[in-house]
Parts: sequence; C-alpha cells; structure tokens
Amino acid sequence: MANQLSVMIAAIDILFFGLTFVLVLGVGMYAGRKESSSSDYFLGGRSLPWWGIAGSLFGTNISANHLVGMLGIGFSVGFAQSHYEFGSIPAIVLLAFVFLPLFRRKKFYTLSQFLQSKFGLAAGRIYSGISLILITIQLTGALYIGARSFLPFIKDTGIQITYTEVVIWIAFTSTIYTWFGGLKSVVYTDVIQTFLILASGLLLAYLSITRPEVGGIFELLAKEESRTDGLSKMNLYLPPNHPTLPWTGALSGLFLLHIFYWNTNQYVVQRTLGGKSLREARLGILVGGLLKLTVPFFSILTGVAAYQIWTTLGETANIAPDEAFSKLVVFVVPFGYGLIGVILAGLLGAIFSSIDSMLHSAATLFTIDFYKPFQQRLGKKLIDEEEMKAGRIFLLVFSVLVTVLAILFVDPNSKKNFFIELSNQSSHFTPALLVVFLLGILNFKISSRMICITILLTPIFSFLSPVLYSHFAPFFIKQTFGEELNFLHRVFFSFHFAIVTLSLAAYLQNKKKNHTTDQKIERLEPLKISDGTFTQPTFLQSKTKYWILFFFLFFVLIATRIQTPEFKLYISISGFLLFLIFSIAITIGKRSMNQNLTTLFRKRDEWLYGILLGFTFLFYLWF
Repeated sequence: MANQLSVMIAAIDILFFGLTFVLVLGVGMYAGRKESSSSDYFLGGRSLPWWGIAGSLFGTNISANHLVGMLGIGFSVGFAQSHYEFGSIPAIVLLAFVFLPLFRRKKFYTLSQFLQSKFGLAAGRIYSGISLILITIQLTGALYIGARSFLPFIKDTGIQITYTEVVIWIAFTSTIYTWFGGLKSVVYTDVIQTFLILASGLLLAYLSITRPEVGGIFELLAKEESRTDGLSKMNLYLPPNHPTLPWTGALSGLFLLHIFYWNTNQYVVQRTLGGKSLREARLGILVGGLLKLTVPFFSILTGVAAYQIWTTLGETANIAPDEAFSKLVVFVVPFGYGLIGVILAGLLGAIFSSIDSMLHSAATLFTIDFYKPFQQRLGKKLIDEEEMKAGRIFLLVFSVLVTVLAILFVDPNSKKNFFIELSNQSSHFTPALLVVFLLGILNFKISSRMICITILLTPIFSFLSPVLYSHFAPFFIKQTFGEELNFLHRVFFSFHFAIVTLSLAAYLQNKKKNHTTDQKIERLEPLKISDGTFTQPTFLQSKTKYWILFFFLFFVLIATRIQTPEFKLYISISGFLLFLIFSIAITIGKRSMNQNLTTLFRKRDEWLYGILLGFTFLFYLWF
C-alpha cells in the first residue's frame, strides 16, 4: 500500500498544468489592461456580465478549503458537511432580493459605506477593521491548505521544495495579476477557474465512486445505509450532541453564518456591485447558486467514497482529513493520461480564485474606508490614479503579511479538519455584524455608540460562552447538546445576545426621546432612507406574512423528516413543490394589467429562485 500512495506525475500532466497556469496569468493581465479609474479597478467599471458574476461567485467561494477541506470532512464526518452548501442557497436568494437592491441603489463601493449611512462613520470603520481581520484569517488558511495540497505533487516531479516556498509561489502569482488588473482580472480568471474546479471535481468523483471498493453511487448509498454501527456517513442530520456538525447547529448558527457570508461579506458582494444591472447581477447570483448545489456531489460525496476505499484497504487510521484529497488523487487517477494534470489545474483554480478575491477586497476596504477619508481630513482630494496606487501598495503589503502568517503560525502537518477550524475561528466576529446589517436594512434608529459597543462586546461574549456553558448549563441541556458547546450553537447564542443588546438600546433610546419631548413616537417605516423619501416595500417586507407561513411549513417538514425517515421520498417532493408553488404565486402576483404569462415569466425571476430553493430543500429532506 505504501507504494500505491506515492505520487506519479507524467510529462503530460506537467504540460497541462503549466498551460493552465500561463492561461490564468495571461487572462488576468489582459483583462485588466485598460483599468484607468478607481471604479474600473475596484468595481470593474460596473460593467460585469451575469456569467462573469456567476463564475466569480462560485470561484471565490469554492477555494482549496472547499475542494480539499470538504472532501476531507466528507471522509472523516460524512455528507452532513453538505449543510455548508445547501444552507447557503436561502442566503443567496436573500442577497438577490433584499440586500443587493439596497446596496446598488446608493452605488456603494464597500459595505461599510452602507453602515456609515445608517449608523455613522464609526460603525462603518469597525466593520472594515473586522473584515480585514477576517480576510487575514481566511487568506492565511487558503495559503496553508493550497500549499499543503500541492506539496506532495510538486515533490514527486523531483523538485526539492518546502512548504514555505510553495506558500510564497502561490501568494506571489495570485498577487501579480490582482495588483495589475483589479476586479476585472479577478472575475475573468475566476470564470476560467470555475470550469477547472468543476472539471477536476467531477472527474475525481467519477473515478472514486466507480472504484471496485465502492461499486458505484447506489452501492455506496446501500453500504452506508447498512452499516451495523448506525453511523452512516450519508446522514445529513447528525445528533444534536455531535461534536462537529449537529443538525440543530446546522439549521441555526450555520444558517446565520451563511447570511453573513453571502450578504455582508465584502469580497463576495463586491462582484455583484460591479454588475451591469440589478437583473444581470441577479441572474449571475442564480447561476452561481445552481453551481453551488453541485459541490456536495463532487466533493463531499467523493470524501465518503474515499472512506469506503480506505476502510476496505485497512488504511483509514493512516489518513488525515486534509491529506485525503492528495492521496485519493494518487490512488484512483490513471497514470500517463494527463488526468492528474486536469485535477491539479482545478486545485490551482480553487486556490487562486479565492486568494485573488480576498486580496482585492482587502485593498478596496483599506483604500475607500481608511486611506481616502484620511487624505480628505488632511484637505487633499484624491484623483483616481492616486486611489488605485494606494490600493495596489496596500495589496502588496497585505500579501506579504498573510504569507508570513501562513508560514510562521500554521502547522503544515496538522491532523485537524482545517475547514471547520477556520469557520470556528472566524465565527466569533460575525454574529454582531450580521445583526447590525439586518437592523440597518430594517432602518432601526440606534445610536452609533451603542452599535460600536455591541460589535466589540459580542465577540467577548462569544469567547466566554463555552466557559459559561460548561459551568452553568443544566445537566439535561448537556445531555442533549453535548458536554462542550458546539461553535454553531455558540454563533446562535451570540447572535441573540447582539439582538437583545441592541433591541434594549433602541427601546431605552426611544423611551428617553419620548420622555424629553411631547411628541408621539412615530411608527418606524422600514425603508425610510437618509434623504427623507420613502420607497416601496421590498420583496421580503411586502410578503412578510407569507414568508412566516412558508418557513413554518418548511420547519414542520424538516421535523417530520427527522422523526419519520421512512417517508422521506414523499416529504422531499412536498418540500420541492412547496417552494415551487410559493415562487410561482409570487411571480403571478407581480403581473401587470394585460401582461401575458410568457412575458411575465421572462421578465421576472422569482420563479427561477423558487426552482433553485425547491431543489435545495428536496436534497435537504431526502438526505
């Protein structure tokens, strides 16, 4: 078995990989050759097509952490990791219909500008600062997992190279075209990388699932269903006390993380702000969501297949989760046909597509939210060239910083699930920011000071909550949810801590205002904007009662599915029809007088998102 685990790379693999590397670098340099203004550099001139947005959203999201890390979790935990993909679809729809229209209406460059317009300058600055911290954590992880994944393959070519040198190579290459071309370079290279990710992922999935040790998709499902220990890796709903992915945490805390990631995360939302139009951006989001639904079936399911392979061969105990990808490639991919080159090209795409996006967004946040206001306070008005220069200088400095962090502070021989560790570390800072954005969307009036205090106080509560849980949680709670507080449950508690804190602050603020004036407290209009005008209610707000009913029915279906798994077929179909009928009803409700149905469905896109959500929850209820 030891010999079978050695990597074999032929000249054709190196050739294919090398051509892909040159193509990505060349397209990145070419796409950004005409960037002449800050709008061009930071938002692609607001001219991005839907297919560019779709490819960039998918490429940005599916990093090496996903391609390698999710396969590793599929290997060690199972298909329950699909919550990270299925659960993102409702959040993506929320971006398209609620958050994005508001962000685009004001032509924001950064999401901190939205918070500044609602809660003042300090709130926006804190968001930008925390976002830079989160990008630092995630970018460090991306460099680590990318270098660790590539290292075995590079060494097999006979090149004597270290983890440190691979980290430097990845960081340097992705920095070059991002520095040169801005958002257009990032987006168009992401489109190429999306094709590479899909091709390599599907190829590895096919070769793994058709192995004799697995026997095909239906045999794989049958083997997992018939496990005598009752620990099927194809079960989407793990017990509430599961240490990694309890279903209670997946449907609460993880869902909140999805909303934060897809709606209030600068490096994700930025490419949708650069769309040609709102409809173009929405279509890109839809296609990106459809691509997201493929990930569990070419990454996580492949990890489950890998578990079957290594179990049959008696090697399971010798495989670390983050090593499962590279060892699986070596074992299942035929030598000498260039297929390893295809898979390595996909891995290269997954690495670059996330790193370039995070580098570019970090430069945007620094330039727009810190450097530009600082220069304005000095009485200097920056021209476009100066803004671009500042962004490029920061990009270089930031790239060096995260490269040093990835080299010095990450163990390249770690045996942990790094994807879960990364989510855990980042999630201390996100619940309060999400609450603030939601209150901003609803136009709650809260003092800037209280907003800032809550944003800074909630992470402290988050860090302390596991200790509080350990010492004060009743026995029956620990018996149900585990002796230690899972980080997804912690996110849920932190989110509500921030809600309670800010709601109490809003109540006291309004009470004080009412006490000092004789005027009645006017009823808060959800969409009153800063210039005193009003807009029509958004899609979400105009259908509030229907959404409440809809989500109530959905959670009833989920609870029924968990309690009566023998009826999952009927429940799954019911879930699909629920979304489809709901979305078609909303679309027809938008019909204007004398408009025929063909024109209506061509011009409206609510029904398309209904189909996307329908398939999502069909999978939710089936598995």
